[in-house]
Amino acid sequence: MAQLSSAASQAPPPAVPPHGCKGLDDVDIVPDEGVSVVTRQLLEGCIRRTVTEAAQVTQLIRQGADPRAVGGLRVRGTTDDPYWRYRCLSFAIDSPTDSLSFSAQSGAYGSVPVVLPQWSSRQLQHDILNALIDGGADVNAGGGGGSSTPIMVAIRAGNLTAVEVLLARQVDVRGFAVMRLPYVGGAAPSATREYEDATISVFRRLLQHDSTLAAERGGPGGDSLVNLAAMAPSSFFSQSFIDQYLTLITSHRADMTAADNRAIPPLQLAALRNSPCVAHWLCRHLTADNVNRGMTNQPNHTPLAVAADWLNRHIQQQQQQGEEHSRWIRQYKTIIGVLLRGGAAPSIARLPTATDQRRHRHLVLAEYATVLNELSEVVMSAINGALAPQRDHSLLLARLLPLAPHHDGAHPHPSPSNMAFGPHEAEAIGWKIGAFLHEPPAAVAAINQYLIGESLLRRRVGAAVGHFVKSAAHPDEQQQGGGGRDAIPAAGRQARQGDRPAAAVLRREGQPWCGAPPGGCA
Repeated sequence: MAQLSSAASQAPPPAVPPHGCKGLDDVDIVPDEGVSVVTRQLLEGCIRRTVTEAAQVTQLIRQGADPRAVGGLRVRGTTDDPYWRYRCLSFAIDSPTDSLSFSAQSGAYGSVPVVLPQWSSRQLQHDILNALIDGGADVNAGGGGGSSTPIMVAIRAGNLTAVEVLLARQVDVRGFAVMRLPYVGGAAPSATREYEDATISVFRRLLQHDSTLAAERGGPGGDSLVNLAAMAPSSFFSQSFIDQYLTLITSHRADMTAADNRAIPPLQLAALRNSPCVAHWLCRHLTADNVNRGMTNQPNHTPLAVAADWLNRHIQQQQQQGEEHSRWIRQYKTIIGVLLRGGAAPSIARLPTATDQRRHRHLVLAEYATVLNELSEVVMSAINGALAPQRDHSLLLARLLPLAPHHDGAHPHPSPSNMAFGPHEAEAIGWKIGAFLHEPPAAVAAINQYLIGESLLRRRVGAAVGHFVKSAAHPDEQQQGGGGRDAIPAAGRQARQGDRPAAAVLRREGQPWCGAPPGGCA
């Protein structure tokens, strides 16, 4: 009989599990009832990574081990049967980035993510997976209960090697939204950059295999992948990953506007489920009409109204469960800010005005004030950044010009002498020389990174900032009234010294520059 226990010392050392996760030493392996000794040996060898070559798997199967065996994991010291159960083939799939792959029972109704050791090499895992399949393991079978199929385990683990093996063995990838974001429990730590890169690579490979997978719908509500992303835990993946993921699936026909069979569009879902990263991406890619769109039979039920309603609910309940509701309050304030930066200000006028619901409007206006206060800092930073190279050269030239040797008249001429300048004259000349050396970068790009959606506010601020920078950088192209050549160096000094002329620059024709409805802008 093949012996694997003696190979334990050859297994790769287990990684230290991330905070909130369990490692192999923290859990017990619980095979299903009726599992034979040799089958248990195969199951545990795959879980503990004590199999050192594929031939051991083949030998155990010949001795009667069942490669279709099912088992679960249970936190050591507890006695409840595992809800999450996996087949041997799934247990043989590791996470190349030591991220969560499996779940272990931690009590009557709880579970925790588990990080199992890696195989010693990708090639060894490739060979072991093929040996299990050759021995009778079903590539499409889950373990029952709350388990996942091998392909879902491989996707969740970010394991491209396992995905390649399964695709080569004609695994079924249609009908259950394999392109949805991996499920993670609330206790899981944030994803690492390595895990996010691995997961995106897996999704790209799946679309290369079948480009129609992104258009699938899943879940009880018939949700698109964009809707499912909006409902996923909001704190696990980074904004960068969500941007890549949503761009990938929508480029393969995932619908970013279609409501599910409950008539809830994706942006409303992101507001409801408090998913600021998804809302951020949607606001950048949707039209202003869609950002302010209500639901089919509830035209005033806009994304902003949804977020305001839930913020108000948690504020009302804060005294009952302080810390939990405080966290939700912070998160809903964040998503309201994202929506307002994304062009949702017109929705303020559609918020309810009834006495018992007027609080929603006040809560949103308070967050809008925060957005506008932050915007002034963004505006000044954009102006300073655009003018910085020209400003630095003008300062240098202003110091050097008075020192330059100067000759008056033709030969015979007097001895060279330093040039003489009036107040700020050297600075003004240096600024104009700098205008020939530098073309200011598009300061509007910095504004667009903050005001992410199409809106009146973004157009006005962008136009004003662009005009201000152009006026400062190229004074000769502007009208000379109101200060002439001295006005532009003064503008450079003003920005350099931290003065804040943003509001004056942005007010045009007596209209409020914030883009809010009447009464909504200070």
